[in-house]
Amino acid sequence: MTDICPFTALRFARDPEVRMAPPYDVISEVERPRYAKEPENIVHLTLPPGSEGARDYAAAASLFRQWIETGVLVRDPGARLYVLHERTPEGPIRRGIFALIRLADYEERAVLPHERTMPGPKEDRLRLTRSVRANLEPLFFLYEDREGKLAPVLDAAAFSPALTRSRSPQGSELALFAVAESEPIRSVQGFLSDRPLVIADGHHRYETMLRYRDECRETAGRSGDAPHEFVLGYLVNALDPGTQVHAIHRVARVSIDELRKRATAAGFAVEPLESEAQAPGLLEALQRRQEAEHVFVAVGETGPPLLLSRERELQLDVEVLHSELLDAAGDGIRFDAQADRVIATARAGEGIGLLLNPLPPEDLFRVVQEGRLLPQKSTYFSPKVPSGLVLREFE
Repeated sequence: MTDICPFTALRFARDPEVRMAPPYDVISEVERPRYAKEPENIVHLTLPPGSEGARDYAAAASLFRQWIETGVLVRDPGARLYVLHERTPEGPIRRGIFALIRLADYEERAVLPHERTMPGPKEDRLRLTRSVRANLEPLFFLYEDREGKLAPVLDAAAFSPALTRSRSPQGSELALFAVAESEPIRSVQGFLSDRPLVIADGHHRYETMLRYRDECRETAGRSGDAPHEFVLGYLVNALDPGTQVHAIHRVARVSIDELRKRATAAGFAVEPLESEAQAPGLLEALQRRQEAEHVFVAVGETGPPLLLSRERELQLDVEVLHSELLDAAGDGIRFDAQADRVIATARAGEGIGLLLNPLPPEDLFRVVQEGRLLPQKSTYFSPKVPSGLVLREFE
């Protein structure tokens, strides 16, 4: 059973636009100083100085307390759900809900993962969580609402004045609304109660919170409503027109000859794309074949890109890629959602670029409900949920 609750949020007292940042794990070392120029930017908390596992977590905790005491962050008056309307530069509006979600072990099937995780990021986030005792940024969850039954609640929220209107780091127009009335809150809770949530972004942080919960249970005992039993989430209908799922492409340390050999042995047809060399044309070539075939584009240092194709079976493209074509690459695989960067990296001789089609949301729900875990970095959801709109303190 999926259990969500309203909560009392902490929010920036002043304009959140310059105080927001993307999720911590998509901010590079080069980008962090740009956000950190603003003394009140959330990045000072989500990415305190230092490298992963050796950050100044105590400094983040001290600054968090200071911001609360000096009024940089203020508490809203009472528990609420929060609805965010987000208009992307491309036009569609994505509507989502900020809420507390009861932590559940994966075996309970209330919250479902779709990717494997790595230990390093979880240790980093655990140390930060222990120090600040807060969810500084929401996890991103998907639910399935094919008939749009929650749409009236999401639309009705906009009839009240917005708490804030701002622009996200990605350029989306944001309008944040509070839902404090019991009837719409019960509608949301009732609809989601028998539907699983799929983690879109935040697998490492979710598993971090499971570990933090278990640590707290050891010292404080098990209490159903204790703060450590919940995590801050942002919930979006997977079929909302504003929910965009992109592929994450690969650069692998494997020779083009070895890749061709593996593809041929696995039954793939290999054909050169003599007339296509740029990302838009290559991605279009992939899209044309995606319904009937497993299809990839391989780009080497020289020569034309290669189209690898085979009749589609039950496995997803990313599963086939990793199980049949990339197992020899080992830890040499790098990930990038930008196809043009992957191509440039390959042409610079730093590996073989492999372009994929994005994973449809329907397939994502199917595989997670079957209990399958995909290779890491199988999906890139856009727009990213901005950090700094709402925070949640463990009171």
